[in-house]
Amino acid sequence: MKVSGVYVKDYMKLAIMEHEIPDEPAPNEVLIKTMACGVCCWDSWLYRGVNAPGPYPYVIGHEGVGIVEKIGSLVNNVKVGDKVFAAYGGNDMMSEYFLNRMDGIVKLPDDVSDWAGAVYEPACCVINVINTLDIQQGDHVVLVGAGYMGMQTLQVLTKGAQAGRITVFELREDRRKMAEALHPSEVTDPESEEGKRLIKEIQDEGGADVVIDFGASISGFQLADSLTKMAGKLGIASFHRGDVTFNGTKWHLGGLKVYNLSPFCNAHYPELLPKAYEMIKKRVLAPEEYVTHTAYYKDAEKMEAMFQRACDKKDGYIKGAVLFTKD
Repeated sequence: MKVSGVYVKDYMKLAIMEHEIPDEPAPNEVLIKTMACGVCCWDSWLYRGVNAPGPYPYVIGHEGVGIVEKIGSLVNNVKVGDKVFAAYGGNDMMSEYFLNRMDGIVKLPDDVSDWAGAVYEPACCVINVINTLDIQQGDHVVLVGAGYMGMQTLQVLTKGAQAGRITVFELREDRRKMAEALHPSEVTDPESEEGKRLIKEIQDEGGADVVIDFGASISGFQLADSLTKMAGKLGIASFHRGDVTFNGTKWHLGGLKVYNLSPFCNAHYPELLPKAYEMIKKRVLAPEEYVTHTAYYKDAEKMEAMFQRACDKKDGYIKGAVLFTKD
């Protein structure tokens, strides 16, 4: 069947184009009618031609939400008509319809109507971050960066984890205010005098137990590295799209444990998805609070503007979602 999707046509240029998908799902697949799809930071880089799957044009999207249209013969976790979110498998979800493996989707309540707010794939990544790092009672946890993923991680740390002291370093004032609303131990600008004092204090104390890099920059990585104590845990939760360097002597003699926090680090990641959704239902996680921008997929002007904001983070941008319905 032919479906229309959001394609990156050229550098920072979108287009609605058609592509073919099978009429029937495979035995372990589900065909989903798309209602919304989140704009991941990765999508913003694909918009700029970075980490692309091939030459232009290419379809994008891996944070789909919608309604089950058809199911394969082995599917037993959802039925036709169910509302679901997809959180694993495929990068073509910014389309009218998409196919997804059954263990990559989770059923939503029947009364869901806020489709942009139900983009839950990133929340599943956050739970993977927390679980992989195995934060212990009283650990001092430092977050470097309080963007969309950092804020959700902070939600879990302050509401549902056993961390002790929680320190947040964030350059942007608006994001620092959002972080302060969750009441961590301290929030500061790392480039301010107060921030520099706090950095030195943590370093002089020997470093923090767990440091998570959400900065997606060399300076953020270096700050996170410098704040991790001997035999501490350094979590790389950013997608660094180039080389970063580290001091091998310090890492070796310091016994540092370095964690790749990509979902691909977890062979059992699909099993985590329903558990992550339980955290959302209990309101430990509230991803919808950080959706700041939406655009209907056929509204070319608004779509381009939203993707540009996803790149430059202006206009208070935290998270965007593409809508496939005007209702």
